[in-house]
Amino acid sequence: MSTGGSVWCPPYSLDLKTFLRRGENKLRIVVGNLALNYMAGHRLPDYRLLNLRYGERFQAQDMDKVRPVESGLLGPIRLVSVRVP
Repeated sequence: MSTGGSVWCPPYSLDLKTFLRRGENKLRIVVGNLALNYMAGHRLPDYRLLNLRYGERFQAQDMDKVRPVESGLLGPIRLVSVRVP
């Protein structure tokens, strides 16, 4: 299986012509989640050992306000075929 590429910002498009063959082609789309959603589902890390080793260099702020947000494929997916001369 080959990887066609990754997209993370508009226009969210990939040129897949080198991967396509005549006849039937199978396409697999893998969607990742946001780090924010991961953080919202887990408790805060314990920085105690880090602080003991390097001193307290920061204090986590407003972590109680972290809420999950919608992510992933939220609308219709369009596969567009474009003929290149």
